Formats: sequence, C-alpha cells, structure tokens
Amino acid sequence: MAKTKILLVGYGYWGPNLARNLNQNSDVEFTGILEIDKDLHKKISEDYPEIPIFNNIDEIGDDHDAAIVSTPATTHFSIGQNLLEKGLHVLIEKPLATSVDDCEILISIAKEKQLKLMVGHTYLYNASVIKIKEIIESGEIGKLLTVHSERLNLGQIRQDINVMWNLAPHDFSIISYLVGSYPVSVSASGNDFIKEGMHDIVYIHLGFDNNITGFIHNSWLHPLKSRKVIVVGSEGMIVFDDTQVNNQVTVYEKGVDWDKITKSEKGKNSRFEIIDGDYYSPQIETQEPLATEIQAFVNWIQLDKKPISDSKNGLEIVRILEKAQEGLLT
Repeated sequence: MAKTKILLVGYGYWGPNLARNLNQNSDVEFTGILEIDKDLHKKISEDYPEIPIFNNIDEIGDDHDAAIVSTPATTHFSIGQNLLEKGLHVLIEKPLATSVDDCEILISIAKEKQLKLMVGHTYLYNASVIKIKEIIESGEIGKLLTVHSERLNLGQIRQDINVMWNLAPHDFSIISYLVGSYPVSVSASGNDFIKEGMHDIVYIHLGFDNNITGFIHNSWLHPLKSRKVIVVGSEGMIVFDDTQVNNQVTVYEKGVDWDKITKSEKGKNSRFEIIDGDYYSPQIETQEPLATEIQAFVNWIQLDKKPISDSKNGLEIVRILEKAQEGLLT
C-alpha cells in the first residue's frame, strides 16, 4: 500500500512532536512543513533538512494527501477550511474549531468532498485511559458514580483562548469516553485574574444520564503541576496520574458498604461502613499516544477505519465548551 503523504501545518509548541512522529511512521511520507513564522525556518532546516518548508498556505499544491494542523486554536477553522477545499484529509489538534457553527461548516465540507476530518483528542489514544475504560466496563469498580479531572499548573498562559478552551478539551473528551456518552447538562464558573474576560481558573460540572457526574478544575494559577483523573465507582476507585512516569493508574478497593450500617461505641450515631481494601497498579503497555493518534488518522485514510476522535467527537466537545463558556459569562 502506498504511503500517505502528510503535510504538517505549524511548528510551534506542539509541532515538533507531530513532526517527529510523522517522520518515524513507516506508513507516512512526510511531505512538508508549513510555518509562517520565518524565525522557525532555521530550526526546521536543522531538524529535517530534507523536508520542504512552505511560507504560505497558497503555496500548497497537490503533492499531499493529508495535513495535520497544529496552530493557535483561533486559526483552526480558517486553515482547516482552506486545506479541505484543496482536497486534503485533515487532522486538527484540539479543539476542532472555536464554535459549533464553524465545526459544522468543516464537517459539511469534508462530507461533500468525501474527505476524512479528525480532531486531536490525544488522551483517547492513551493506554492508561484505555485501560481505565476496560476496568470500568469489566464491572470491577461497580456502578460508575463520578469522574473528577484536574489539569493545573503555573502557566502556560495563552493570549488567544482562556484556560478552559486550552485545557478542558482533554478533560471533556476523557470523561465522555469513560462515561460512554456526552453530558446532558453543563455549568461552569471561574475567575479572570490575569486578563479581564480571559478566564485563568475554571470549575465545571457535567451531568450525565444515570445520575453520573463529572467535575473539572483547570487553572493557570496553581503552584503545583497536576494532571489527574479520579474515577469513583460503587465498589472501587481509580486514579490516573499523568505526571508519573511509571504506575500511572492505581485501582483501589475503596468505597461504601451500602447495605451495612454500624453504630458508634456510645450508640448515639450510626453510619455506613467504609471499605478500605487493597490497591494495585495494572500492567499497561507503554506507547506514545500521539503516535497511536497519527496511525489512527492514517488507518482511516487507507483502510476507512473510523477513529474514536472523528469530526463528530470534535463537534460534541466544542458543543460542551460553548455551553460551559455561557456559564462563565453569566
């Protein structure tokens, strides 16, 4: 099978990681890097001396089958639209666009031209997140009750989008994946301490069917870096700590014995008995999520195997973002 010719658009913060994975993928012919910041061209030439560099999207011809977009979120719609109109399959790093309307336009163009449109919700290709999903579906932790996700650090402070649009696409995509559906209710509150109108701290509540809840805390103003997902079930709990190199997932035999009430020594109070059992870290095969994501994009193009982060997934996550944004503005 012929290799898929892929162009990378953007070589800023995330671009070098994408470039490395494109260059290492045996199913990909890395056909160029489009970067409008000419100060980065020297770095690109040093990293990939054989890869063509483009200054402008108008220079892009028919030498490419697909493109991956890694540019500021506010440019995703215009660049994605332009690339689709040129007949390229497109993978856009999160979020797919910055409004539901723009997402729907991109999806419509892709459908009309029979092109693949995918979003980079990288955590959906993370082996730890996939393992947590397997544990939930096995029934090991009982009925799923709630999922808490936090993404905190001092910075990296953006000027184009707030902390929620920057970080929460990860949290929304993870929680929706683990629950197996999208939320039916969304509310949010936060603060804009650094720049008025640009929230740097947000708290989000998600309501799902079957009385399942989700809670998200994002912050650019936090002394410690934290990337945790905490899953609470009726018979057990799971913690995913993405800052750990090893043993990122821990499963706890913790919970409440819903059928057993104990009385205090004085007999004046009664309470449910707490289960505080053993814990373990499941064995998880190490793999780079970004490599898996790119392979999923290639497989969709070559084999018509639809990935989990297709354009519909991208649209639904932006829909949640829009609803949460409404809460921040009230």
